[in-house]
Amino acid sequence: MSQRLSEHAAFTLIETTDVGGTTAATGRVSMKNFARAMAYVEIGTWDAADDLDHCRIEAYAAETGGSATEVTTDASGGDYDTANPVDADGDFVIIEIRAEDLPDASPWIRLVVGEDGNTGVDNVTALLIRYGYAYPQKELNGAAATGSKVYVQP
Repeated sequence: MSQRLSEHAAFTLIETTDVGGTTAATGRVSMKNFARAMAYVEIGTWDAADDLDHCRIEAYAAETGGSATEVTTDASGGDYDTANPVDADGDFVIIEIRAEDLPDASPWIRLVVGEDGNTGVDNVTALLIRYGYAYPQKELNGAAATGSKVYVQP
């Protein structure tokens, strides 16, 4: 796991769920003002004939609607290498990304996990954490100057 989480971290959970023959995902969450995100995925009760086939972070341009862009891939030879997947109780995957890894117009992310086969129970618990919160800096366009550069806030 990453060595540090800021005091301003935000957590999104996929509760223990059977993903056999399907996928599960967190809701879409905004990376606005967060520097990093990480996911922790742990296998629970798991059928030995199955593998965790999907384990990735996706980016979206909006909270709802739109198509996904894979920030991390899950494929043979991908970021999460499905040629060497996790597939037993207690196995885990940690994914870490930086905000700059996201496409410019896609500040919304979600975690996706899943198993294509379904020969038994395939339980997964997963957590998506955004951290490194930074308050927007003041006067980004230069110091305020009366009648020239004016910043207004309540």
